[in-house]
Amino acid sequence: MDYNEIENKYILAKIQGHYLFRNALEVKKVLKYDFRTIRGFKILSLEHKKLAEILICSFINGHGLESRESLRPTSIKRERGKFTVNYKHYDSQGFSYLYDSGSVG
Repeated sequence: MDYNEIENKYILAKIQGHYLFRNALEVKKVLKYDFRTIRGFKILSLEHKKLAEILICSFINGHGLESRESLRPTSIKRERGKFTVNYKHYDSQGFSYLYDSGSVG
């Protein structure tokens, strides 16, 4: 898929601004997955689910449009002051710490 096709998906989904996701529903519209179904998300408290949604959207937004196409969170775990999010990206796997403050490590 070329860049114009990817960009068009954001336009059709009415993602405002610089194509930045604000919530899980926007991610689902464009990238066709719901990260709220990843392993570990269901057991988070309601407060942590809301925070995780904001942080995961920010994490995805930190990648270019083309890179987002293959970025898939696979699990989440709550730790003191942060979440550990495992993900697949292209053919590799990795993890990132998403801190409550909004930073990524």
